[in-house]
Amino acid sequence: MTTNEAAAYLSGPVGFTLSAKLVRNLRYLNRGPVVEKRGSRLVYRKSALDAFLSENGTDPLVWIQGGWKKVADQLRGIAEATGDTGFDPMIETLDKRGPQDGWDPGQAEK
Repeated sequence: MTTNEAAAYLSGPVGFTLSAKLVRNLRYLNRGPVVEKRGSRLVYRKSALDAFLSENGTDPLVWIQGGWKKVADQLRGIAEATGDTGFDPMIETLDKRGPQDGWDPGQAEK
């Protein structure tokens, strides 16, 4: 199914309408459902969407939190490699945000 159809399918268990943009952005962060390439298109299988829901639950905020950790880790790596401290405020914000929202960084990696 297309990204729009996948968003509609995931919206049912979540309890509100999800946008195709959210589903696409999760894929960009490597946090979304598995996709298959068919010709020049990416498609979602219903079984992959079901597996995604069973592994990650039905809360989109939880889906995204792993992506925030990944972004913070990437910024931390860039800052360490370059010695640039300009990313420190953003890294601190991302690190502080998680636990206050009930985000366990250890769980987000799993």
